[in-house]
Amino acid sequence: MSTHSEALEDIKKAKEALDSVSSTPEVEHPDPTKHRNISLVKSAFRIAAGFTLALGYLQGAGLLLVLAEVLGIAEELV
Repeated sequence: MSTHSEALEDIKKAKEALDSVSSTPEVEHPDPTKHRNISLVKSAFRIAAGFTLALGYLQGAGLLLVLAEVLGIAEELV
């Protein structure tokens, strides 16, 4: 049977071992402000595409939708 001081020493060693192990890796989170701003601009392009489509300008609407999709990709990369 171990003594009280030996048990405390074992606990300290176990704590040091646990502290040296990183349980969660560092994760880079997206910048919420940039993400929101790009999302708002993307929505504006989609709304403009809807109005353009309603006016009958298919090429303009298509171009606006493609630009909105490019912004969607950029939004995910921020």
